[in-house]
Order: sequence, then C-alpha cells, then structure tokens
Amino acid sequence: MPEPLFLARLSALKSQTRERKVYRQDRERRILARVEAEEEENQHQLDSLLATRTDLDRGDVHRMVIPAGRRNAVPLSSARVETYREHLVAVAAEAENYLSVADISEDRNLRSAAMCVQHEKAFSPDSRVQKISDHICGTCRGACCSSGGETAYLSPLSVRKASALYPDLDKDGIIELYLSRVAPVTIENACINQTPDGCSLPRELRSDICNAYFCDPLLEYHRESAEQSPKPAVLAIQREATFGGTLDPDASNAILDVVLVTEDGVGRA
Repeated sequence: MPEPLFLARLSALKSQTRERKVYRQDRERRILARVEAEEEENQHQLDSLLATRTDLDRGDVHRMVIPAGRRNAVPLSSARVETYREHLVAVAAEAENYLSVADISEDRNLRSAAMCVQHEKAFSPDSRVQKISDHICGTCRGACCSSGGETAYLSPLSVRKASALYPDLDKDGIIELYLSRVAPVTIENACINQTPDGCSLPRELRSDICNAYFCDPLLEYHRESAEQSPKPAVLAIQREATFGGTLDPDASNAILDVVLVTEDGVGRA
C-alpha cells in the first residue's frame, strides 16, 4: 500500500476511534445524570408520602421501582390458539414417556420447580411477604409475562403435574383443559394466557417458571424484610421503562403510578 494512502487510512481510523470514545463518554454521562435524576424523583415520592402519613416511619416503608407490563388488549387470533395447541400436543406426548413427575430428570421447569419449594418454605412461617409480592405483581400487570408467547413456558413436567391434579383426564383431556382456559381477549405481544385481568390459568396449572419467578426489586425486598417484623409496606413507583429506560438516555421513563402496598392490598400513596 502506498505510504500516503496508508497514512490517510490511519488518520481516518484514529478520527473514528476518537469519535466513538467521545460518543461513549457522552452517553455514559447522560445515563449517569438520568439515574441520579430518577433517584431524586423516587426519593421525593417517599419523602412526600412520609410527610403526609405521620403514622409511618421511614423504616416502615420499603421503596421499590417496578416495571409496567404491556396493556394493549386485542382479540385472540385463531393462529395463536393453533400454535398453542401444537405446543401442548408436543409436550403432552413427551410427558407420556414418564410415569410420574419424579421420573423427569431433564426439563426446562425443573430448576424453577425446586425454587418454588424454596419459596414455599420461606413464605410458610409468615405469609405477609407473599401477599405483598402478589399485590405488587398485580400492580405491575405482568411485565415478566411478555415473553411467554404461545408456549406459556409449559413443558412435560407441567403436563405431568396437571395430570396428577386431574387423574380422570387423559392426555387429550389435559390439552383441552389448558385450551379451555384461554381467554377471547389477551394482551398483545405477550403470553397467550395474559389478559387484562391477569393470568387466565390458575396458579396450579401455570409453569413452574411462572410460579417461581420474582423480579430483582421483589427479591431485594424479600432479603431486606426477612428479619423485619412487622413486614414493611412497599411504596411501589411504577416507571414506563424501569431499568431499561436508564440504559437509553433518550427513551422515556416517566413515573406512571405510585401506590402503597401492604398485605391488605394496594392503596393510593
């Protein structure tokens, strides 16, 4: 390569490298500024609550930022139902290879099934944390349900568990049981069982992945409240994009709602 051409390309490369570095530094600066601004807004919400609720001390309330689930409800298409049926047929056929749940050694829900047992043990001495968690999940409206698609995370293990609950139903009966729970209106681009009123499946028919999952803010609350009695209420601050919004300084991440959650339910903050 001629030396003048080499030097020109080298100069262009150095210029591009400098521009990328400046862009990254500027983006990181704007992200940090946004995180700090959101933190101030979140703290202001807590301070405002405590100023008006003289019956509450700072230690009585856990501040939490929660996501917002998708809310656009649409009629359920026959194509989605058929895809769901095909998945159910496939996992039900595989489930027939096992006589019981105990025979299943590999399944996408196995790890979550063990986590469900751990959660039950943690919640059994005091159900208040579970009640508060359930109320918060209802307030979120299923942000974690968005990727359920037409499988709802159901697996052969799920079918085997359903069969144990409904011993009078054969394989086809279990498939129809799941299909009978599908609602005519569902949330767009989310799990087929996610509706405006929550999951159309009862808890015992849901996958262990669904039943075991808690988002990071809830897990933090579980850890911090483990040794506290009474359990602190939760000031739930719902943001448009939650943590994802702070990673894109140009995306909207406004506060959508602020509620006070206790074991008795959800109230205005």
